[in-house]
Amino acid sequence: MEKIRVVLVTGFLGAGKTTFINEVIKKHQHLKLALVENEFGEKSIDQDLIIGMRADNIFDLSNGCICCTISNEFSLTLLDLADKAGELDFLLIETTGIADLSNVIRPFYDDEDLRERYELQGSVCLVDARNFEEQLAGNEQQMQVILSDLLIINKTNEIEAKTLPGLERQLLAYNGSALVEHTNFGLLEDFSLAEFSERVKGKLEQKLSQPVMFRVVESKKYSTFTHQFPGFINLERFQYWFNYYAAINQREIYRIKGLLVTQNSPFKTIVQSVGGAVSYAEGSFLEPGEEPVNTLVFIGKDIDHERVVYELMHYLEGK
Repeated sequence: MEKIRVVLVTGFLGAGKTTFINEVIKKHQHLKLALVENEFGEKSIDQDLIIGMRADNIFDLSNGCICCTISNEFSLTLLDLADKAGELDFLLIETTGIADLSNVIRPFYDDEDLRERYELQGSVCLVDARNFEEQLAGNEQQMQVILSDLLIINKTNEIEAKTLPGLERQLLAYNGSALVEHTNFGLLEDFSLAEFSERVKGKLEQKLSQPVMFRVVESKKYSTFTHQFPGFINLERFQYWFNYYAAINQREIYRIKGLLVTQNSPFKTIVQSVGGAVSYAEGSFLEPGEEPVNTLVFIGKDIDHERVVYELMHYLEGK
């Protein structure tokens, strides 16, 4: 049985999440889709605008945010959907504008039942260009930007064109490996669900393959550092350290992204962690003559980067 592919749609309040989802559904009528939406009891999508999706494929969590008060209902709803909806190509999940995205992503990494039925493709974050400065001051909104794979700057017609590059730079300061698109009315003409995952992987690998060696960026609310080192690593040793480190530091570490070159495999490994849960995926082929370089990017607060590097190399060297 093929796993159901999942795309999360998050973003600031009023940024255009609903409009974006409606357009995606209209554009992919050849696919069988289901939708989980959650807007604190409000019907966030007018079913009259949804063509080709059965009403019983729209699941509404209306008693609270899927990232907190009803997280158990969230997992049960997804398992129930997988049983009742039959063969699905994609599941779209719309979060509230105040969602902590890490709590939405985590079950897809550490819930064994969900991992058997679903495959998380990535997260899309809608950003309100007009109210960007005010809304990004909130911790939840910063986390949505940090944890998303595609950042869509919406309502660009409502701001001066000269301010757009600066807005994009601010977003990339939070999440340098994300794809960034500009649009109005939530419309992305070239957006494809089938190609989304490959675009995300391609951008992540491209970013992490750039030579960095070691870089630390500090701000008042978060810090990020990149560690790059050469050689083929023992994946089992790495996992022993990484899984433990991510779990015990989940309050301080918001996200970890990495690209590894491992022993006994011709493919690179993409590793990610959100909220203490970890995920490993097959990356691109290591080309003949390509230098083996490993890259890890940590985003969080009060990160002791010297200790991280020491522990990592300690375990990889088998000491």
